Amino acid sequence: MRPFYIIFFLFAHFIGYSQTYYLTGRPFPLERNNAIKEVGKQWGIDVKYAGNDVVEAFGLDSLNQFIESQHALIQAQRGSDWLGDFFKQVDEVQAIHDEIRRYVLNNQYISRGDYPERKLIIARSNKRTYRVVVVEVESTERVTCKSEYMVRWTKRKKLTTKEGCSLPFQFPENGIILK
Repeated sequence: MRPFYIIFFLFAHFIGYSQTYYLTGRPFPLERNNAIKEVGKQWGIDVKYAGNDVVEAFGLDSLNQFIESQHALIQAQRGSDWLGDFFKQVDEVQAIHDEIRRYVLNNQYISRGDYPERKLIIARSNKRTYRVVVVEVESTERVTCKSEYMVRWTKRKKLTTKEGCSLPFQFPENGIILK
């Protein structure tokens, strides 16, 4: 019976295991990062930016070794051109997100408030339904969740206002952090 528990534990561990892939360099805009998070979620890859805190904690050489090991691991599972396929899908998802953003902004009045920057974060709920969260960013310390919508993205598009508001993802590289 004991070997069964060990096999079950290892099986559950590898099923729930998500690889972490760090991106380095200047961060992308929020809209691109939103698409990267969505595709990473679909692929089972946790994509994060390696900021100064990560580089200082691990060191640049060990971080590069970790990135190479994760790249090789994902390459063994997804094929040699996985990164190109990944970003090709990111482009497709970003195009859909941009259409959804235009649709929401054209069909729903969203008050601007006192904050200078308004962003729409999109998370896919199921195949054709998307959750759109409107946030206003004053600074990295102050991000206000203003409203939340559900968008049914078919030929007959439907926009529904939801009660409450919560962020689906955090984007530290763009100053949006869950608190």
